[in-house]
Parts: sequence; structure tokens; C-alpha cells
Amino acid sequence: MLEEAEAKGHSHIVSWIQGGRSFRIHQEKMMIPILKSYFCQTKYKSFLRQLQTYGFTRVTRGDLKGIVSHPLLIRGKRFLCLRMKR
Repeated sequence: MLEEAEAKGHSHIVSWIQGGRSFRIHQEKMMIPILKSYFCQTKYKSFLRQLQTYGFTRVTRGDLKGIVSHPLLIRGKRFLCLRMKR
């Protein structure tokens, strides 16, 4: 999703953080169409709960608000996502 969002010019909505170990959701409301096309998901809050189920952490306050990370989420290493557990 992140690579395609970047390629399609949606990095103002969601993008990788420099270093490629986390991503940032810049515009929550604009995420709905992206969620629909990748995850058959129409509710942002449900998407966040799903991320938590897989062990993702999210910054909810301050200058870093919207940053989401997981130890196995590394840009360019999609195969690591297969090791994520619920």
C-alpha cells in the first residue's frame, strides 16, 4: 500500500518516514478510499484496531502524531510482513 500510495501521488495522505521503519498517516479522512481498495475496509478506526492486533504501535499526540511502526515493517522488505502474528 505504501509504495503504491507514493507512486500514485498520495504521499500527502500516507507515506513512509525517512529511514523506512515506520509510516505516517497525514490525513485520516483521506485514508478511506485507500483502505477500501487495499483492505476492503471502510472505517478508519477499524483499520487502526487491526494494526494493533498485529502489534503495530501508533503515536497519538504531539509532533509525531500519526506515525505507525512495527519491528518487522521495513521499507523494501515486504517478506518480513509474513512473519507478523496476531
